[in-house]
Amino acid sequence: KIKEFLKLSSRPGIDGLKRALQLRLYANINEDEIIVDGNTLIYRTLDCRVQNARKRKGMEFHPCKAVGVIEYTGFAKTIDDRFECEALSCYPEITDETCNCSWKFILKDN
Repeated sequence: KIKEFLKLSSRPGIDGLKRALQLRLYANINEDEIIVDGNTLIYRTLDCRVQNARKRKGMEFHPCKAVGVIEYTGFAKTIDDRFECEALSCYPEITDETCNCSWKFILKDN
């Protein structure tokens, strides 16, 4: 539906993924940033509403990495089947304390 709404081609590349990520629900309720460098896009959630609510309630963070790998990989491949996705930092494997999570999308040539 997002590809249709944005009138994206079948393989819109980095620009298409960037535009599509900005329309996801979580992009509109969380504070995030997108960094593009050549054929790589880094998507960082700087302030996550879900994890912040859990923290306020004294709950353990939601272990979202396993779900995120499936969700972001599927989303990116739907936008352009050449994308590969990996978690750079996501609970329970936080490697970057400056954000709640960080994801790397690489556009491969095939």
